[in-house]
Amino acid sequence: MTREEPAPRSIGSAGLPDIPPTVEDLTQSKKNGAAYRHTFPVHTKSVPSPLSKEAPPENYRGFVNLGMLLLFGNNVRLIIENYKKYGLLISLPGSQMSKDDWQWTFLAHVLLPLNVIVSFQFERWAVKSAMGLRKRFADTSAASSASNDVDPKQRLKEARKAEASIKAFQQLLGWLHTINVIVIISWPSYMAYYLIFHPFLAFTVLINGTLQFFKMTSYALVQQDLRAAYIYDEPTDTFHHLTKVHGQSTSAGRNGGNNTNIDGNTNDTIRDEVYQYDIQYPHNVKFLNMAYYWLAPTLCYQPSYPRTQVFRKSFFFKRLAEAITCLGMMYFLAGQYATPTLQNSIRAIDQLDFGTVLERILKLSTTSVLIWLLMFYTVFHAICNALAEMLYFGDRCFYLAWWNAGSVAMYWRLWNKPIYTFFKRHVYLPMVTSGMSPLTASLIIFTISAIMHEVVIGLPTHMIYGYAFAGMFFQIPLIALTRPLEKWRGTGTGLGNMIFWVSFTIVGQPACALLYYYHWTKRHIDDSANILTVK
Repeated sequence: MTREEPAPRSIGSAGLPDIPPTVEDLTQSKKNGAAYRHTFPVHTKSVPSPLSKEAPPENYRGFVNLGMLLLFGNNVRLIIENYKKYGLLISLPGSQMSKDDWQWTFLAHVLLPLNVIVSFQFERWAVKSAMGLRKRFADTSAASSASNDVDPKQRLKEARKAEASIKAFQQLLGWLHTINVIVIISWPSYMAYYLIFHPFLAFTVLINGTLQFFKMTSYALVQQDLRAAYIYDEPTDTFHHLTKVHGQSTSAGRNGGNNTNIDGNTNDTIRDEVYQYDIQYPHNVKFLNMAYYWLAPTLCYQPSYPRTQVFRKSFFFKRLAEAITCLGMMYFLAGQYATPTLQNSIRAIDQLDFGTVLERILKLSTTSVLIWLLMFYTVFHAICNALAEMLYFGDRCFYLAWWNAGSVAMYWRLWNKPIYTFFKRHVYLPMVTSGMSPLTASLIIFTISAIMHEVVIGLPTHMIYGYAFAGMFFQIPLIALTRPLEKWRGTGTGLGNMIFWVSFTIVGQPACALLYYYHWTKRHIDDSANILTVK
């Protein structure tokens, strides 16, 4: 009998075995007496280097790990260096705020809901009048179509009188709501600028007032349209064409987000349909409906919202713990790291030492980016999701993947979805559908946004110098400059993403923070000996 030869090992496409030989393979080869030959081919085809452009996609996870380790090590070094220079700088939160500031801040936050109640009372009164106008309009329409005995001129006169009454009523409600929202933003602005000295406490008052301003504006505009549809007895199908105007079925996909809901299901089929409100006017004019909207993490009013079915305690408390932790980290970074860098920049600005100022801006950029990222996570993920979970609020698309934005324009569409949706729904689309060009509408929105940035930053710091307005408004030329790059390299271009990060977070924010701190110091701190010097 002849001895069976072992089956040959499989050879890969490159001419080498798919896997290295095992100990059993080598032992078997030795038993068979097979001699090794150095002539075995190892170069069998043309293959590019893994880092070459023509190479197949590679996994660079190892480099990411290395970068994270280097970043961690460098941050540890900065922590040690900062502690050796300055010691522990932070104090107990709130210990440096005056009693008067706390009292005015508390009073402002307590009184702001009164304007919400005023808006609700306007609508309660409007419901009663709307019912009478609806009946009058229905009677006029029925008389015009059914009776032939009445003089046509008399019928036309009655119809015009009913139309005039409805129009006057709608205008009156519109002016009442306008006055109310002006008051909402005016008196918090007055308190923040004249009565509250500490910038942070004044900032909380103004942010609360600004949010209520947006919420009540949306509430008034939506109720106006619902009221008109109720008076004229218009079917809800009349407004189905707005689905195409809003681009519900494709907007998320274009902006780089996904259409997955919190249950893991895709929303493609849901967004292709018109969302039907569970509550119709005037049944939505209830106190609980208004209270839900006031607390809900949205700036756009609807009679009803998509709702979840289960309250997840673990999810809620995780988001709450994240918010508290991130707030503590922001306070620590601002007091321990940002403050010394800002203080050490005063003399350089006085001496117009631009090299030192640039070095301070770059040094401050690390801290400011971390604080800004923590702020984003705290507000848009932790707090908004905690509120949504508590209220069973279903639509939790508070942001999209803005960190991959290939341009500044894309960033503004993705990072703050509540504000973006508000301006799109109540400002941009009404202007565009009325005949205004999209470019003009966008310029108006950027101007409004720039003014609001100046209000919420300039008033709390008691410095209306226009830095926040300029930082926002002059992004328009930057958008115009980067738009050709977006068309040339695509929306996901890495170069555009780098331009966004450098211009917005590495240079823009630290420079604005440095300017505001410099003027604050010159206005409120006279003792220059308190300024720390660089060791």
